[in-house]
Amino acid sequence: MRLVKLSSKSGRSQDWGMVMMRYLSLFSGIEACTVAWKPLGWECVAVAEIEPFPCAVLAHHYPNVPNLGDVTKITEQQIKELGQIDLVVFGSPCQNLSVAGNRKGLQGESSGLFYEAIRLIQYARKHCGARFSLWENVPGAFSSNKGDDFREVVRELS
Repeated sequence: MRLVKLSSKSGRSQDWGMVMMRYLSLFSGIEACTVAWKPLGWECVAVAEIEPFPCAVLAHHYPNVPNLGDVTKITEQQIKELGQIDLVVFGSPCQNLSVAGNRKGLQGESSGLFYEAIRLIQYARKHCGARFSLWENVPGAFSSNKGDDFREVVRELS
């Protein structure tokens, strides 16, 4: 696959060459990232999902992509065995961050799973060369605990 950027001023194109990303998806849901990134030639090396309906969707659409299941039970060895990973993408549970939730923030039972993702990102950096992390969440993450939770997210991801 070749990616081409068109310059609006000159009308000339610039060839960026081959861009191939391998990524790990945590809290995968029905895997919207793969829907967006598969046409780019990006490869999902594994997903992690426990809810029955999304698991069925993942198994149907991505039968060759392993589902590692519960993020709290994924081991360092499992991450190491995935090989090269460029990016870890995750949307940790939002219930405690959302303005519609209880606002316990990252200390809440659901949103606290953020730290499990950080643990897995650290393994991916250590063993798989992961360079990027992408966290997706609700706008309430910015204001939860007067902004302290978002500050913690930035600190943990840097």
